[in-house]
Amino acid sequence: MKKAVLLLLVLLIVLAPCAALASGSYVCFIALNDSLLELSSQAYNQGGQYYVPAGVFADFRIYFDYRDSTSIARLYSSSRTMYFNLVTGETYDSGNNFYTSSAILRGGTVYVPVDFVCRQFGLAWSYIRGSGYGDVCRITNGAASLSDSQFLSAAQPLMAGRYNEYIGSVVEPSVTDGGFSGAESVVFLSFEGVPSETALAILDSYGLKAAFFLTNDEISQNPETVRRIVGEGHNIGIMCKTTGPETEFRAAAAALEGCAHTATVLVSSPRDYRTACEAFAGEAGLVYCPASLDGVRNGLGMTAAALRQALGASHAPLVYLRLLCCATTDANLNAMLSTLSAGSVVLAQCETSTAS
Repeated sequence: MKKAVLLLLVLLIVLAPCAALASGSYVCFIALNDSLLELSSQAYNQGGQYYVPAGVFADFRIYFDYRDSTSIARLYSSSRTMYFNLVTGETYDSGNNFYTSSAILRGGTVYVPVDFVCRQFGLAWSYIRGSGYGDVCRITNGAASLSDSQFLSAAQPLMAGRYNEYIGSVVEPSVTDGGFSGAESVVFLSFEGVPSETALAILDSYGLKAAFFLTNDEISQNPETVRRIVGEGHNIGIMCKTTGPETEFRAAAAALEGCAHTATVLVSSPRDYRTACEAFAGEAGLVYCPASLDGVRNGLGMTAAALRQALGASHAPLVYLRLLCCATTDANLNAMLSTLSAGSVVLAQCETSTAS
């Protein structure tokens, strides 16, 4: 079956006519495993979140309904149900656990945050930067035959035809401020440690959210700051720094619940403890959050110049950036966020923190 899918896509490359590169109009396709959807369903970015129409998940047996009378949309599978209140912005599951991510109504269609939904229903997603005919938000359930690069190469002729048809049928293509098209990278922003008032104020001035990974002691000793982090819409995860992550996580989770009435499924660790912590996360149904770009640097922190150099050297389309809450970060954070905002879409790492 996999060979058949690959052969079909290769034939599309051979048989499809070549088209001129697009003139910069922005569209973002949605792909499910190895299938490219029509441009009547597109993904787009709003406020640092990437959204897709709620109905696209039906191919994964995740079904959708929406009642105008209550303004409540529902995504459900055989094992999980999520509710989205389009008026209040509240999101909750069948266990009445509330989440920080919200659905939105756009042109009469309900859109949901793809990162949040994928994590809740056991799917994966990736952002694939195109080369002239739009970008791709690809959602997978493990049954995809092609890697992202193989998929983009194979789907390019089909994308070109649909793109040219789309821009010929509309006055203005769908363009959104802060869209991923043309961005150097998508940066998932997180911090290790307790932030200062300065750091939180700077994040607020840029309208950006982040994930803060805290230890049990940090949560217990800084309850007011923890409540402010939650109240301003950031995520909180647990930082495990021992070879016993289960004990450490449960103590920190209890402290978080006690001071902020908040639960989390996010967990991380220093590199030396990653194997043990990642294994625990998998067994406990938690989300392990690694950092592909280390701004902690053994407790020294990172300067804006070092960040620019690291981003310039990586050329990665997805960057998981971890910064240290310290004086060095406070002094450089304005410049670092300016650098990120100039060339990247900045998201909070893992939109899966919950409020109970």
